Amino acid sequence: MLHFNPNKAGMEGIDKDKVNKVIADSTSAQYSSFTAKQQQRVDQKVREIKKRLQVVTDHEWKQAENEMDQLIAKLEATRDLSRHCVHIDMDAYFAAVEMRDDPKLRSIPMAVGCMAMLGTSNYLARKFGVRAAMPGFIAKRLCPELEIVNGNYDKYRKESRVFSEIFSLYDPEMSMGSLDEAYIDLTEYMETRTESRVLTRKRYGGECVCWLPLIKPDEIVDSLTISKEVCKKCEKERLVYEDSVEFGTSRDEVVREIRFQVEQNTGLTCSAGIATNFMLAKICSDQNKPNGQFELANEYNPIMDFLRELPIRKVSGIGRVSEAHLLACGVKTVFDLLDKRVVYKFVFSPLAQESFIRIGLGLPGRPRVEDSRRKSMSVERTFSPTSSESELMLILRRVSEELMSDVGKKSYIVGGKCVTVKIKLSSFDVLTRSQTLPEVVTDLEIFYNAVSDILKKELGQEIRLLGVRLSQLKFIDDGSTSAHSSKTVLDYFGNAKRSKLDEEDDEEIAVSPTKSNTPDELMSEESTDSLDVVQCPICLKKLRGDNDKLNQHIDECLNSDVLRGEGVVEKPRTEKEKPKITQKATSRNQKNKLAAAEKRGIKRFFTSV
Repeated sequence: MLHFNPNKAGMEGIDKDKVNKVIADSTSAQYSSFTAKQQQRVDQKVREIKKRLQVVTDHEWKQAENEMDQLIAKLEATRDLSRHCVHIDMDAYFAAVEMRDDPKLRSIPMAVGCMAMLGTSNYLARKFGVRAAMPGFIAKRLCPELEIVNGNYDKYRKESRVFSEIFSLYDPEMSMGSLDEAYIDLTEYMETRTESRVLTRKRYGGECVCWLPLIKPDEIVDSLTISKEVCKKCEKERLVYEDSVEFGTSRDEVVREIRFQVEQNTGLTCSAGIATNFMLAKICSDQNKPNGQFELANEYNPIMDFLRELPIRKVSGIGRVSEAHLLACGVKTVFDLLDKRVVYKFVFSPLAQESFIRIGLGLPGRPRVEDSRRKSMSVERTFSPTSSESELMLILRRVSEELMSDVGKKSYIVGGKCVTVKIKLSSFDVLTRSQTLPEVVTDLEIFYNAVSDILKKELGQEIRLLGVRLSQLKFIDDGSTSAHSSKTVLDYFGNAKRSKLDEEDDEEIAVSPTKSNTPDELMSEESTDSLDVVQCPICLKKLRGDNDKLNQHIDECLNSDVLRGEGVVEKPRTEKEKPKITQKATSRNQKNKLAAAEKRGIKRFFTSV
């Protein structure tokens, strides 16, 4: 079975064995069989890694060591300590919105979702081991008093627009990584921040507790301006306490100001990480959750000290499978990613080798040079397993309508040429079927007719998930160099192809019923015309042939190595409105820096604490 992952804020001290036992006792035989097969594949890969390392010769080891040391020196020469990058993550966002709007939820363990799957949980529920991507019925066994609230995604999107506008005041090119997280580059803003700012603060008290933030009961209020009003919601008297707060000129103070503005305007709290790049900032934002922030100095030694004891699972993108493969190489901490660098040459791809070294050095990922505009859009739904043609066609119609509606809302997208249907069987095996159409699809009926023809060929099996996808997107101006083709946050995680939701899905006990507006990681980034040479998105093998052969190959990859964990940190499956942050890594004096790095030698990276 897939084990419980406690690497989430609010889950410190959880009895993992107890949670795992509840999960095991609650999991269906079908899913237990599926996860057992997954675990067998992971174990087999671990055995292969260990076997390969046992036959490495001294000559091979020495040669690999020299190559990896050269790679470290080369990457170190690119280090840029001039940026002020911030990652902001809303605290238990969906749950926080519901608790804000319903005060009785604030003092009890609660979660947003349904009995099939939870979207998030509040911090009280997390103490029982309840977390996102956990089926609600299992969560109820862990915490019988858990209150499960249906999600209101229109409301969450509305609130997200409020605080995204606040973020854009500090960085017009900021990017929302999802509804509840943002990537902000304060570098330019900090150049103009020469004076402190004083902002008005309002807090609330009295009989009404509808509005947040509430003033602390023991706070002395003699110096505050106090006014009264009647709440339109509960019709009780509300006291408004008003004063002012000053924020300084340092980046830590600016981030404190941003978080203050969010709370004042939405009644919601957020946490933040501050560092010299977004990879580090994202890790830092988890350090002082909830409602806190953590700043990592833009200096080499503090960065390396911070990473030294950091567990590899704290890095966005390293999930359960990748962790197992790295543990087979003796890697437990981020420092080990450097210390065990030589073994990568024998078990991981060159891209994975570089990704791990970048993480170990605290460097952002390799910027992508290709067009980084979104390659596809998708929607999927999970439901109780069924083989009913009428039910499946109705679900297919609904997800098709939702997808084409989403496409229509993107004014810069004309349409797409390739349609894909994703099918998850009751056995949890995944199928994908794609078809490239002769013309760009812009019409719902054309799209639905195409995907329904695909699905009809697979009927007769019990299905638990249907997804549809439109790829090979065509844009209003394919030659544009506008914001749509700017570098994204993903560029600066390099090949770190995972997000918060993906990490949770890696530990998923049963498949999530929530929708995804972006391609699933198990579906190809781009489908191609039938006779093109294409690259399998799972094993990276280059293939030539028609769609049927490509689909068959992808199915084999998915079902033989669903989470292959080849060491490459994976891309987020949830699109989260692709970010467009420009991380301005300097290239000046590269030769001098490279020479200096080589002269200092590799040993300085491994000095003992």
